[in-house]
Amino acid sequence: MTPTVITPSGPGAMEAGLVHDEEGQRFVTLTFKEPGGEPLLVTFMVPIFQNYVEHLVRTAKAANEEANWDIPG
Repeated sequence: MTPTVITPSGPGAMEAGLVHDEEGQRFVTLTFKEPGGEPLLVTFMVPIFQNYVEHLVRTAKAANEEANWDIPG
């Protein structure tokens, strides 16, 4: 699988939404918008999204720690 690299920027570059399908399953959607590009939609089942958000919170906290940016070696 080829990775897709996106670099959203500016107001409205990333939006979240809630949807459900015809069977009533619930999903969270993230839409990433690049200037001049097509929107990229990512859909998560709710428990997976909740785990993803917890991971993002840990990563955001780690990003504030200068030591986490050091390259070992």
